[in-house]
Amino acid sequence: MQTTSLFPATILHLLPEDVGKSVLSQSGVMLDGVSEIRLRIGRRVQLVGPDVFLPVVVEQGHLRHVLATLTRSSLYAVEAELRHGFITLPGGHRVGIAGKVVLGSEGGVQTVRDISSVNIRIAKGYHGCAKELAAALCKSRSTIRSALLFGPPSSGKTTLLRDLARMLGSGEAPFARPHRVTLVDERSEIAGSMGGAPQFDVGLATDVLDACPKSIGMTMALRSLSPEVVIVDELGGTEDALAVADLARAGVALVGTAHAGSVQELFARFEIMALARHEAIERFVEVSPTPRPGTVKQIYDRQRGEVKLWRG
Repeated sequence: MQTTSLFPATILHLLPEDVGKSVLSQSGVMLDGVSEIRLRIGRRVQLVGPDVFLPVVVEQGHLRHVLATLTRSSLYAVEAELRHGFITLPGGHRVGIAGKVVLGSEGGVQTVRDISSVNIRIAKGYHGCAKELAAALCKSRSTIRSALLFGPPSSGKTTLLRDLARMLGSGEAPFARPHRVTLVDERSEIAGSMGGAPQFDVGLATDVLDACPKSIGMTMALRSLSPEVVIVDELGGTEDALAVADLARAGVALVGTAHAGSVQELFARFEIMALARHEAIERFVEVSPTPRPGTVKQIYDRQRGEVKLWRG
């Protein structure tokens, strides 16, 4: 099977031969826009992005091939990752799975069995995609405002975070110098680290805490890495909010993301409203998947406890 520069070799190696051939039969322009490949047993393969269904109908053998390649024929070796419902590949690509969820004695997820569908999410690094965002968040050429990016799944929030980390850590304009950035990458998706080495360019002065829970990582960074900026993905819950508040009190900027379909949905969450009221977050950036993932739709700020459309 030949690879294409528009499609990661890591992903093609994972696919069964007939699925890979069908994927490569699509036009180059279409392949460049693929963000996910979804294999659901008994249904046709779906390419998300162009939103097309390929003629190949997924059988149990297709899923067995993907899982055997993914785990090197040892599900036990990746059982800890399976508890979270996904496995991370070199390059930051992620394979999500669905099937029968097996609970442990304490009610937590022990593993996932009888896997019925696989979602291969393709990580991409787009240099320069965060330029508009960087300009909006740059308080002066040496400081940045704390911000929370929000939007629906697959809207491009992580892609923007990755490029913003690169710009900050490398001192790319509008920033006048490299900033000390700590990237708390709980799901190994932003930096795509393998063996401790980031697979994506996340900046010259960026330190990565890979596979580290967010609240713990933010505290570790504050105590030992002297960051100027901390970047995290998918904030949620009281522990994360308390860690963000600690950063704010220490004068460390935070740029994070959260899932929300609208600003009203975002501020229906108690911990988010609390962070806004206590000035831990200065900007709220709505990210849209259209016309392309990572599009900055609106920017809001907090004024006297209220969140209003930012006029810049």
